Amino acid sequence: MNMKNSILFLFLLLPLVLSAQTISVDDFENTTKQWNTVSCGSAIVDNPQQTGLNVSCKCLQITRAPECDNWSGAMYTLPQALTGYKYVHALMYRNNSHKPNVKVTDNGENLDIEPMTAIVANQWQDVVFDISSKAQADFVFFMADRENLTEDAVVLIDDVIISNDATPRTTPNSACEKDEPTPDADGYSLVWNMDFTSATLPACWNIEVNGDGGGNNELQYYCEKGVTLGVEPTTGKHCLILTATEEQYQGKGCTSGRVNSKGKLYYTFGKIEARIKFPRTANGLWPAFWQMGNNYDQVGWPRCGETDIIELGHQNAFNKGTQDRYFNGAMHVGSKWDAVWSEANSVTWPYSVEDSFHIVTMIWTPTSIEMYMDKEAHPDLSPYFTAKLEPNDDENYNRQVIFGKPNFIIANLAVGGNFPGINDVNKITALSDGPRSMYIDWIRIYQRGDAGESFMSNVPSEEIEATPTAAEMVVTDVPATKVLREGQLLIQRGELLYDMQGYVVR
Repeated sequence: MNMKNSILFLFLLLPLVLSAQTISVDDFENTTKQWNTVSCGSAIVDNPQQTGLNVSCKCLQITRAPECDNWSGAMYTLPQALTGYKYVHALMYRNNSHKPNVKVTDNGENLDIEPMTAIVANQWQDVVFDISSKAQADFVFFMADRENLTEDAVVLIDDVIISNDATPRTTPNSACEKDEPTPDADGYSLVWNMDFTSATLPACWNIEVNGDGGGNNELQYYCEKGVTLGVEPTTGKHCLILTATEEQYQGKGCTSGRVNSKGKLYYTFGKIEARIKFPRTANGLWPAFWQMGNNYDQVGWPRCGETDIIELGHQNAFNKGTQDRYFNGAMHVGSKWDAVWSEANSVTWPYSVEDSFHIVTMIWTPTSIEMYMDKEAHPDLSPYFTAKLEPNDDENYNRQVIFGKPNFIIANLAVGGNFPGINDVNKITALSDGPRSMYIDWIRIYQRGDAGESFMSNVPSEEIEATPTAAEMVVTDVPATKVLREGQLLIQRGELLYDMQGYVVR
């Protein structure tokens, strides 16, 4: 058996009670069991399809790309061999109706077993495998897809059990109760949360309208119709949705969406997180979540400083066929557009980060920046980008000063341009089958009260008459304190109180 590219994910061993009619192998919730990735990619992820039979917090995701071996999957070695059991059950959600296989071993003899259940795409179902011909089972190995593939096969797996009952389960499992942020072990406290459940886009966001190509020869025209609030169809999550569409508009061959919080919401240092579902980028989409200095209007780019928390869709990924797993973090600063200092790092991740929700984290301090993928689920994984914020005698390149000032948030879904290396809209194959969207479930900012931290949010003038303007809010080093008033958690900064959305309250 080919075990190349094995990635170990450790989970708690639940006791196996051999006298019971049903035993739990793994429910992937807060455990440290050891699943081995075989050939392609697998990981424990936040459940991206909380619907139907499975509304749990975590599940196993296996992704087999067309170039991967047809035995790609994930294997768990049982702590002790099982005898007298007839069936393996697993809740599964897959993006096609191909049959998955399970392999078990009996004293060294392997057997591939197809499911007894008819497979349905794009919904959770209990898939049952008959292992009654085996005297004992030593491991359980799920293979995602044995068929010839033209696109990635993605399988989600949850609540694996071994039983003597062949009847598929039809009762939904326990609902996930971990949506709300939990206290941070490193001392970070939540100072701002945006969950996009409102009927209209909150006033801290600017919708960009232009077709200037972003300085990167991008092909889209950013417009208001590319920015909506709505429900991500497979999970029911309320999201900010940025949608790219192939269409003629204002002289461009496609439209898309981009928002920023410049002059309305800005901050210095802290932990910034976002839960995002990125679209399939191949070929030609360029989704990004990033920030720039709030003094952009005064000094321009690149003097304001730019921090790219995550970008997908680089031409290197297209060339290697690793679009779903290839991304980068970066920083840029300089005196003018053709004299830019940049630091970037690109990675090919062990599992797909497209077409399902993932949490991106940036930890920003006066001396460093670190960026993480799915840090909560995999706390032992190293950051995919790190940089030191060092001083420099040239004020245009002094990272410690330039990246020590308030920044605002930007999220966008670009089409083509220098990053994907596609400058002809007719070569953008990603939109051939219709629009594609980037879904942002939430964005959160945490701080610890350290020296230099700041947070400021403007509010709609029609809601708060005496609210300071953005220009009056430039000085942002007033300390923040959490207060509880009439059961509501608020942030007090000076004489003003802010709710967790960043709006001033009376």
